[in-house]
Amino acid sequence: MTGLIIGAMIAILVWSLLSDRLRRSHVTGPVAMVLCGLAAGLALSGELVAGLNTDLAERTVELILAVILFVDATEVRGGFLAGERSMVARLLGIALPLSLVLAVGCGVLLIGGSSLVVVALIALIVMPVDFAPAGEMLRDRRLPRRLRQSLVVESGYADAIRSPLFAVALIAAQAPAQGGSLLDVVEHAVPEIGFALLIGVGAGLLAGWLARAAVARGWASAHGIRLGTVLLPIIVYAGATVVHGNGFLAAFLAGIAYKSVRVRREPSGDEVLRDEVSLLDEIGALSSLIMWFVFGAAASLVFLAPIEWAYLLYGLLALTLLRALPVLAAFLGSRASRRERLTLGVLGPRGTSTIMFGLLAFNALDGAAANTALYVMVVTVLGSVLLHGLLGVRLVGALGWGDRPEAAVRKEHSR
Repeated sequence: MTGLIIGAMIAILVWSLLSDRLRRSHVTGPVAMVLCGLAAGLALSGELVAGLNTDLAERTVELILAVILFVDATEVRGGFLAGERSMVARLLGIALPLSLVLAVGCGVLLIGGSSLVVVALIALIVMPVDFAPAGEMLRDRRLPRRLRQSLVVESGYADAIRSPLFAVALIAAQAPAQGGSLLDVVEHAVPEIGFALLIGVGAGLLAGWLARAAVARGWASAHGIRLGTVLLPIIVYAGATVVHGNGFLAAFLAGIAYKSVRVRREPSGDEVLRDEVSLLDEIGALSSLIMWFVFGAAASLVFLAPIEWAYLLYGLLALTLLRALPVLAAFLGSRASRRERLTLGVLGPRGTSTIMFGLLAFNALDGAAANTALYVMVVTVLGSVLLHGLLGVRLVGALGWGDRPEAAVRKEHSR
């Protein structure tokens, strides 16, 4: 694992020097890190599995995920669901559950030899969207702002919904080997979510109030608050796990609570928060690049393994029909145009959080279940890197947004 981390740091350093040049060729940071990680994984294949399957690797992934979830919660602009309540509510309340149900059904047919719980765990890993490999699409002004904003909010809130469900499914998947029952899983899950709510909301509200009071009284500058915000998600995650709460959910809730108090009655609240969370955001971005490098290394294991056509088909379906059909169903009767519905259904990349949940499952499960979870995660994310990362800009044009009048684009972004 040490060799991978050093390799990731060198790759990121080189990429930082060439980042703008590579972006002009539509090679994003995640794409570059995957390629570098793949090369490193092929070179270190003998020690790769042992490196990924360690407590250090598991704890590192968990802390990075906690930071990313906190940042996701604070980045939502314009209040709860960012002003696009109807659109986001349909994506999260209807499309996401439907996609998970369809993914479990397809998994039962295609992922042979796995229990229903493991299939459900894999569905939770690969179905929720994450725009890390496709940031260019969210910056593409040909797409209407409300679509881009809705996709950003969906990406952030989907992880908060997924986290407790993933934790419960992971416990259930491990229960047979540990002699546990369904009742044991429920008894473990209920307090886990309860403690996450208590610690996440409580710590976020308290930290937001303290930051607001300290700045108002001239006791702290933005620099000091930035340093404190870096530690907040880590403290919340650690505190929740100490009392056996869900640290991921706690970190996300802390971000929402912190923002709600910190920017209250602030005329330029979003700008203030963006400045104070900027250091944590950069650390999260750096951590994400490291995870993409590790993902590339993990992908080398799949390249060296026999081809599993059923898993490849499952990954393809996860990126296409299992995303698009639930979204189209969710928007029946809505005011969204046909093109908007299709766009929301097609633009569903998988990214950093999918990688991290997949690595956590690989670390926690044993034998064939661990290998299956890793294989399906890798082929799904690799497919997303190709479809949404390298071809993302062309995909937006293919959906018909390339002919959007320039006057309409300028008018929308002048507001």
